[in-house]
Amino acid sequence: MIRFFIFSFLLTLSFTKCSEAQTASQVINKVNTNFSKVNDYTADMNIHLDVSFVKMKDIAAKVYFKKPKKIKVKAEGIMLLPKQNPNNIQAMLEDTNSYNAIKTRAEIINGVSTTIITVIPNADTSDLILGKFWIDAAKGVILKSNLTTRSNGTMEIEHFYGANSNYALPDKLIFTFETSKFKLPKALVVDLGSSTETPDKPENKKGKITIVFSNYLVNKGVDDKVFK
Repeated sequence: MIRFFIFSFLLTLSFTKCSEAQTASQVINKVNTNFSKVNDYTADMNIHLDVSFVKMKDIAAKVYFKKPKKIKVKAEGIMLLPKQNPNNIQAMLEDTNSYNAIKTRAEIINGVSTTIITVIPNADTSDLILGKFWIDAAKGVILKSNLTTRSNGTMEIEHFYGANSNYALPDKLIFTFETSKFKLPKALVVDLGSSTETPDKPENKKGKITIVFSNYLVNKGVDDKVFK
């Protein structure tokens, strides 16, 4: 029994040292490698909006994706997603030539050791000013993101995974943002199943968007007609 614990300790220590030895590029490449396995996918989504000045029923939607960058979201009402792409974070990290990545430190997220990678875009024209990613280097998945953008201020995203973690596809995403800076689409009022109450000056509070994914179909083929 003692030998078993010693062996387990040494194995854990060895793994930790291995993770520490990885560069920022190597950690990001693990995420990109997982997502690169996805040629296409479809998934059902349930979207819950929690903002003090907007009252809205949950939205049922379906997302379609096909390489390289075809994305389509069909919803019963109005869609409220950053850049209309629920997996925009993975897409953001794909072009490794568009940013500089710096490895800073390690941090425990929900009991998992993560490596924090800071991303700085090369172009001043990018909407992203600064990105921080808490990455499980062993599995190649992002557990948390913190994005500072020109258009929507600072946004934090929590990533939760299930059966499709090997594709870096989440089961749930929770977006937390500053309501005073986040731009809600004017088309929001078109959703017949909701009512909105928008003051002249939105309160400077935190708002949340929770997206739950289900019924993933990965690499089963998606007709190009879907994206027209």
